[in-house]
Amino acid sequence: MTLEIETGNLGEVPTSGTGWAVGFSPWTDTPGSLRHVPADTAVRGLCLKWKTHQAGDPQGINKPVSSGRTLSVLVSAESRFRIEFASDAAFTQDVSAVVLKRAGDFVAWGAGVHHRWEAQTGCTMMTLRWEPDADGER
Repeated sequence: MTLEIETGNLGEVPTSGTGWAVGFSPWTDTPGSLRHVPADTAVRGLCLKWKTHQAGDPQGINKPVSSGRTLSVLVSAESRFRIEFASDAAFTQDVSAVVLKRAGDFVAWGAGVHHRWEAQTGCTMMTLRWEPDADGER
């Protein structure tokens, strides 16, 4: 199984100078982008979390399997936030890790992905979650 994950920095993704990095705009419509939702696709369950974590925050384990799409962005500068992904809850198959280090670094992932995280330093994260209608899923 290939995990559906996208990484980058929101300050560096192509937006034609608009800054719109998530949604239905033509700038988010790149092959394989989890940040794009076609304009004619309804979105359900939109949630936004803004959270300041202390280094070693113990809340990063035992996360439920993901549904829909999730985008986590490191907001604070000079921080480190590690997120691990796997296709199974025991983290023994298809394990992949991403370390967010610069303000704007992001990771997006799709449905059916298990994740856990570690705040390696104190940091502030913004996480956006949504579920495109089934017809809009890529």
